[in-house]
Amino acid sequence: MIRGTRTVNRSIPEVLDRLATVLAGANCEVVERGERFLRFRHGTHLTRTATMLPKEGSIRLRRSPEGPGEATIIEYSVAVTGFASVWLALVAVVFFWAIFPPILAWRALVHHPRRLMENLLAGVA
Repeated sequence: MIRGTRTVNRSIPEVLDRLATVLAGANCEVVERGERFLRFRHGTHLTRTATMLPKEGSIRLRRSPEGPGEATIIEYSVAVTGFASVWLALVAVVFFWAIFPPILAWRALVHHPRRLMENLLAGVA
């Protein structure tokens, strides 16, 4: 699971509204929404690209104690879910000697989910 934080100079309701819009534009399904959190799904099992593997993520918002004006701290976590993550990890372990399968598995399990979240949060800032 990939975790991270980012601080933006906007209020919590404004960040939630922007996140909902950005998630809709990124073809994500908002599973649960509260006053200070969002849970979403992205991707599908029937895919041919690593960027579209099924991912689940959660975004939590809290007010920043320091900083100018109304700053919000965004804490996120995202991970590839389902059989795809198990399969990629197994392939990486079995073919560790071939170098490329572990690199491709790492990109699919770590790099692409992190890039998804960075791109989503870039739309909020």
